[in-house]
Amino acid sequence: MTIYSQSRLTHLPIQDIDFPPLFAADFISEFMRICEFGKYGAKYYHSWKVCIISCMIGRKLGLDRSEMKELFFAALMHDIGGVTVDGHIIELLTQIPDVYGQKNNFPIFIHPFRSETILESFPTFRKIGEIAGAHHEFYDGTGFPKGLKGDKIPLFSRIIRIADAVDIALNLHGSETLDDFISLLGISSGEEFDPELYNIFVDLIKNDGLFDLIKTTEDVEKNMAELKKEMQDGYFFASSDTLNRFFKTVAAIVDNLTSPGHNHSLRVAEISVQIAYLMKLSESEILAVRWAAFMHDVGKLAGDRLVYRKKEKLTDEEWHTVRGHVQRSYDIINGIAGMDKIAYYILYHHENYDGSGYPEGLKGDKIPFASRILRVADAFDAITSNRPYHKKKQQEDAVSELRKNVGRQFDPAIVDIFSKYVIS
Repeated sequence: MTIYSQSRLTHLPIQDIDFPPLFAADFISEFMRICEFGKYGAKYYHSWKVCIISCMIGRKLGLDRSEMKELFFAALMHDIGGVTVDGHIIELLTQIPDVYGQKNNFPIFIHPFRSETILESFPTFRKIGEIAGAHHEFYDGTGFPKGLKGDKIPLFSRIIRIADAVDIALNLHGSETLDDFISLLGISSGEEFDPELYNIFVDLIKNDGLFDLIKTTEDVEKNMAELKKEMQDGYFFASSDTLNRFFKTVAAIVDNLTSPGHNHSLRVAEISVQIAYLMKLSESEILAVRWAAFMHDVGKLAGDRLVYRKKEKLTDEEWHTVRGHVQRSYDIINGIAGMDKIAYYILYHHENYDGSGYPEGLKGDKIPFASRILRVADAFDAITSNRPYHKKKQQEDAVSELRKNVGRQFDPAIVDIFSKYVIS
């Protein structure tokens, strides 16, 4: 199989991609929200609440616009390394609230380091990675993973530390009696928390109605929407190369949680790009196909992630969950500024050429061309990969499967050109 060069795709000028200034805040906030879906569908909004609290503290400190944006994105992504197969690190943190228990729990202990490792691979996120890596350090030096102390801990990490602890405490104790809540956290002032930041937090509760901003899901969503408008940004994703690699990271996280070891979304992206080249699409359209392939299974994070690893026959309810990932992927991506076309491609990637697919039963040319490409790439990778329900087949056998279903599942023209490419 000849591999066509893809490198020039990632160097298209960002203006050719035309993402609006709200895109970065929209994409990152939405991705972190779905990462926090719990095992039984619980929606924590943890990163959003930590972000809102952190930004209120930042305003009290008089941070400038650039610093506020850095704090905003660091607070949103502080737990990007804490996504787990059956939920999110926030669930473990509420079960093990003491630092000694947290240090002895490997997923908790390692997640700040994992967050830093993920983020430092992007030049524009390296400082944010350092902040995320230190958000469980304690002011007295007893935190983790490095045992940093006092001013050796980045200021923004200290801000996120108290915001993080506030949300965990709210999950455990509620906030009916403010004085009791203030006293509870006050025990840790000078130990877990920077005393100056604790005093600012108390002032925000007493005089600025901090808890009213995060009391209900509606409050959190409303205030995050307002905050995002202030954080419109053209720096963090200033190049299509950085954006491409971030999408690829998101795809890797999805794959790791739902099909470990398979790199399914990454391979679907590679195959889709090869098909799109063969079909002579423009470079900007090929890039859109690639990004749609990276994101096509992101809705799996918002459902029961364990169902995708199940070896036994799925129940009707589980099968409904699996089929529903297409609509969930669309809803997530379509809610992000500038991603409507990519969301449109994703929505129809399980439609069949004869109209027997889902979610809408579209037929033939009514299915977007990019979605028809994704359909072939998705199927080819599934056939040539080991899955809980079947062993992988050789590429030649996979081509035979595709040809057998031409006109039923797959666009004949796409299968024809792709099959010749595979066996060439």
